[in-house]
Amino acid sequence: MFQHMAWADTRTLSSLREMREAPSQALDLMAHVLTAEHIWLRRITGGMTAYRVFQSLALDECDQLATRNHAGFADVLASDDRARVVSYTTSAGHAQQTLLDDILVHVSHHGMYHRGQVALLVRAAGGSPVPTDFILFARDTLWSKS
Repeated sequence: MFQHMAWADTRTLSSLREMREAPSQALDLMAHVLTAEHIWLRRITGGMTAYRVFQSLALDECDQLATRNHAGFADVLASDDRARVVSYTTSAGHAQQTLLDDILVHVSHHGMYHRGQVALLVRAAGGSPVPTDFILFARDTLWSKS
């Protein structure tokens, strides 16, 4: 799921970069995907967050944050017990506990949902959204190595 997330984030950011002028709402949604990934990563690792959940970012900032997020989640997946319970504070200030595995599924699915919205906005603005379906990722990266 997280290899797909990194692949799809990168492709979506590339589609925005290829436009003469990316729709601001599409860029804001992609920034939201990445800041939410960052916030969840910090909740998992116990670090302080550097972003708000709805924070505007430039494309270069999105690229940099995506790279850091992807590396951080790779570290979590390589070393963490996905059956552990993560204690954190929600954006609304409420204490919460959630199974790490459930958080990981949420983060992956959250990005899928919003990347679809970004694709719709790119198409509406006359651009060509790139497909980010999992099956394409599997064909391009997983099956091509067989």
